[in-house]
Amino acid sequence: MTQQNEQQKTRMLSLLRDGERRMLTQLSGLLRSCADEINAELGKEELLETLEQPITVEYLSGVVQHHLFERLHKGDMVAAQRLLSQYQQEIAAVSGKEASAQPEEAPLATAQA
Repeated sequence: MTQQNEQQKTRMLSLLRDGERRMLTQLSGLLRSCADEINAELGKEELLETLEQPITVEYLSGVVQHHLFERLHKGDMVAAQRLLSQYQQEIAAVSGKEASAQPEEAPLATAQA
């Protein structure tokens, strides 16, 4: 029974990863097409030249991230600060792991000399 549960869990995780990949691919395409559509509309209205640069996928991605972050904290600034602090700690932890995983370059340079 345990082996069957393990197989089901493995299959579920595989399906979840595949679904996530499909969603991210679709989202990427949607961001690209939205940026193109917005820029085309701005061009038709002769408003595109008033922008410093055309609307980019990166800009729209930031809009989505901002919206999702607002939904997480629901206007509660204390919750927003707590979330940001948590994200910063996670980034610092990941950066610390990456730095400790990379061998130092100085000993490598001396070994080559």
